[in-house]
Amino acid sequence: MAKFKNAALMLTAAEGARQWAKNNPDKANDYVEKATGFIDQRTKGKYHKQLDGLSRTMKKNLLGDTIKGSTVHGDVPPSPRPFPDVRA
Repeated sequence: MAKFKNAALMLTAAEGARQWAKNNPDKANDYVEKATGFIDQRTKGKYHKQLDGLSRTMKKNLLGDTIKGSTVHGDVPPSPRPFPDVRA
């Protein structure tokens, strides 16, 4: 049961991060660039290609751009609701 609680907390945090990124696209873009740049520097460019793809995917997902094939007839699916707090 603890695994479900952890998953619920992670999904709630991810949804909060997505909402923040949607409201602050410039800051989110800067953070993604800084994070991938830091990792690229620490790995001495060994994973540059993978980090570039990760950066593009993160920007698409965080900033709300739709990925080709993710919508049906141009309709945007509703955003998921966060899990209820079951710690009571």
